[in-house]
Amino acid sequence: MTIREVAKKAGVSLQTVSNVLNGRTTQMGAETRERVLRSIQELGYLPNAHARGLRSQRSATIAFLTVDPSPQFLSDPFHGMILSGMADALRERDYCLLLQALPPGNPAETFRSLYGQRRFDGAVVHLSGTHAERQRCMQQLNETGCPFVLLEEHFAGPCAASVRADNRQGAERAVGYLRGKGHKRIGFLTAADRPWPAVEERIAGYQAALKVHKLPGPREWRVDVESVEASLDVMKAVLQKETAMTAVLCSNDVMAVGAIQAAKKVGRRVPEDLAVVGFDDFEFTRYVDPPLTTVRLPGADMGRRAAELLLDCLQDGSFRETQVVFPTTLIERGTA
Repeated sequence: MTIREVAKKAGVSLQTVSNVLNGRTTQMGAETRERVLRSIQELGYLPNAHARGLRSQRSATIAFLTVDPSPQFLSDPFHGMILSGMADALRERDYCLLLQALPPGNPAETFRSLYGQRRFDGAVVHLSGTHAERQRCMQQLNETGCPFVLLEEHFAGPCAASVRADNRQGAERAVGYLRGKGHKRIGFLTAADRPWPAVEERIAGYQAALKVHKLPGPREWRVDVESVEASLDVMKAVLQKETAMTAVLCSNDVMAVGAIQAAKKVGRRVPEDLAVVGFDDFEFTRYVDPPLTTVRLPGADMGRRAAELLLDCLQDGSFRETQVVFPTTLIERGTA
C-alpha cells in the first residue's frame, strides 16, 4: 500500500495526503482531512516511519541518557520512575524511547555521535560525576545544538532545560522533623561512588538544617556500593561505636533499608532507639518492617514533564520553560 493509492482513493494530491500524515492541516478543510483519514483507514495504509524521518530530518525518538557506571543502571528505582513518566508522555505523541548509558570518561562524545547519526531528536540527561565534570559535559552537550533536559541540575544554555526536585528543602524538612521528635544526634548515610547532583543537594540541606537547629555535627558516613548489604555493614559498625547517635537520614531508600537492618543486628529498636528516614519513596518502602519514613520525589511526574518540555521544544523551536522544580514531601510512616 502506498501514499499514491491513498491519494487516488481520497481524490486529492500526494501533497495533501502528506500534509495530513504530518499534521499540517491548519489550511485544510475539515471535509478533506476526514476524507484522507478515512481512506487511510479503509486501505490500512501504514506510513514508512524511516522514510518520513529521512525527509523531515527527525527520528521521532527521544533518548534517556545517563552517566551511571553501575551495570544495573536500568534497575535503579529512580530511573524506573523517570522512564515510566517519559514513556507515558511519548506514547501520547507517537514518539519512541531510546535508552543509553553514556561512558563516564567522555559522555559528550557519545552523545554527539548518537545525535549526529539522528538516533534521537532530543534527550533527557542524568549526569553523575564531580561538579566540574558535569559542568564540562553540559557545555559540550549544549554545543551540539541538540535540545536536552537535565535531571536534578540546572544549566543555562540555549539548548538546555532542567527538571529537578527540591532535594535541599526535603533534607532540611527531614532534619527539622527529627529534631521535633527530640533527636539531637543526627547522622547522614550516603554512597562514596560518583557524585549525583541530587545527593549533593541533600547533603547540603542536611548540613544547613543542623546549623539552623543548633545541632552537633555533621556526621556523615559513606558506603562503597549503593546497596542494602553495604549500608548494613557500615551502619552496624557506626552504631556499635557511636551509641549517642539516635537518628540517621539516608540519601536514598535502599540505604535506609540497610540502616534498619543494621539497627536490628545490634539490638537497636526502630524507631525507639534509632530513627531512620530515607529519600525517594520507592515502591517497596511501605512494605519494610517498620514501613519507612521517607522524603518523596515525584519521579514519574518529573519524567513526564521532561519529555513534554522536549516535545514542545521540537515543535516550537525553543523551550517554553527552562526550569521546572517539583516540591518534595515528607512521608511519615513507622521508622521515625
